[in-house]
Amino acid sequence: MFRMMIVDDEERIANSIYDLMDERFDFELYRCYSAVEALEVIRTMRFDIVITDIAMPGMTGLELLSKVQAIWPKCHFLILTAYDNFDYAYETLRHDRVDYLLKIESYDTICQCVARKLEDLQKERAREEKLRHYDQYRQQVEESMGRYFLKRIIVQGIPLPDQHDLDQFSVPLRLDEPVLLVLLALSDQNPMTNNRTAMDILQSIRERFQVYDIPFLPYLSTGTILLAIQPEGESSLAGSRVTYVQTALETLPQTVEEETGRKLAILCADAPLPWSQVHELYQRAAVRLEDIRSESGMLLLDTAEELRHSEGKLPFPSMEELNMLWEMVKCGNIDSFLQVLREELSNAPFPALPETTVAAVGFLMTEAGRLYAPQQDLAAEKKRLTACDRFGSLEEWLRNLDDYLRRIRQAREENRESRETWLIVRINQYIEQHYQEDLTLTRLADEVHYSPAYLSRFYKANTGTNVMTHLYNVRIGKAKELLENSNDKVSDIAVKTGFCSTKYFNRVFKKLTGLSPAQFRRQTVDGASGN
Repeated sequence: MFRMMIVDDEERIANSIYDLMDERFDFELYRCYSAVEALEVIRTMRFDIVITDIAMPGMTGLELLSKVQAIWPKCHFLILTAYDNFDYAYETLRHDRVDYLLKIESYDTICQCVARKLEDLQKERAREEKLRHYDQYRQQVEESMGRYFLKRIIVQGIPLPDQHDLDQFSVPLRLDEPVLLVLLALSDQNPMTNNRTAMDILQSIRERFQVYDIPFLPYLSTGTILLAIQPEGESSLAGSRVTYVQTALETLPQTVEEETGRKLAILCADAPLPWSQVHELYQRAAVRLEDIRSESGMLLLDTAEELRHSEGKLPFPSMEELNMLWEMVKCGNIDSFLQVLREELSNAPFPALPETTVAAVGFLMTEAGRLYAPQQDLAAEKKRLTACDRFGSLEEWLRNLDDYLRRIRQAREENRESRETWLIVRINQYIEQHYQEDLTLTRLADEVHYSPAYLSRFYKANTGTNVMTHLYNVRIGKAKELLENSNDKVSDIAVKTGFCSTKYFNRVFKKLTGLSPAQFRRQTVDGASGN
């Protein structure tokens, strides 16, 4: 919606133009009876069109024009004057985005001029939107290509591209310089909240690295952030840069826990490596990370030691295999999950399974518990099942894992209905308490830690109505109470019930009740008096 200000020291004229604009156009309207007063308002918010008298005490319309254009250079002006004076007209017309009309012009002429300006504004906004989308698209392409290269090189181990390929998409890394590998893992694997938290973490990292202008590139997966950092460069401060990066990251888990209540584990290589060795280190570090995911703090990874012990095939499971197993658990395909474990571990010495294997299974148990039974404390169960020497054979261990997974899935089914009921009640309570505020679907989704799209679908499926429709029904219900039981102006009631403008309030009220607010109030008064 566009915003318009009407300024005239003659209240009758200002009010007439205000009513005319309100009737003919869908603007957010304001009016002032002096240029000084108008300027104070315009300094606090952007206006798209200003209709002003040219000759006013204290400050003229031309002076107002000059001051407003310094603040909002894209604002359009319509100057009204009772003086048929060429010099005034000439001075005004020298300004861009300004039209000049005599006060003796008809209201139709004024409306035609405003309509042309509205058309210009719509075209300008469309052009700006296209440019904004283009910039966003370009940025997204560059960022996605950066993540694409990072995934191929580090995660998948695909041979390095040419430096030209990275430069073409503004990837801020060089293939001829060593890279410092860092993995960060959030204790909470909820994908609905992880993205927001991960973006906050990345912003904090950017701010910390600004001291040395350290280039890095992130790659995000569920609950995990991969950073490729190049702190050395050609600077004589190369060594201190590596130390600074490690120090800056070391304090991050405490900050995240204080601000979000969530634990952040960081696994940081102790030194940069050539790109050719980073994939190998990543494969080992990614599995090792799962063993410390539930902790808060940073662990330095001895890169030389890790690479020295890397011989041939990595211990089961690799990162790709771990992701595959997690997908099986999430989908409830427990039989396939156990079969993969059985096949991969059939020749392994039981109970002396590789440390990374036991850590990975422990991670999957923890995440399954968070997914299926978030209200239950399953730490003791995890401890029991990851102590493999308590079981006489691989089959006995697998049977216990099977029992654990099926029990927590059953717990989820039993609690699903109560959780759904709680969510609906929580949303409705929040709307009831905050309907006067600027409530959006995003804000409501943040309150219950879901994505806006999921909340919209969930609420509609369980109530039969849209969550925003319910919000407007609550607001109109409160408005009815005020119309019936108070003498407040309709404009004041609109503000009290959370509407951005009186006109929009009138439109929504009539759509939901079939009456305007004034008609509803008259009907209520007539009914109460028995007429």
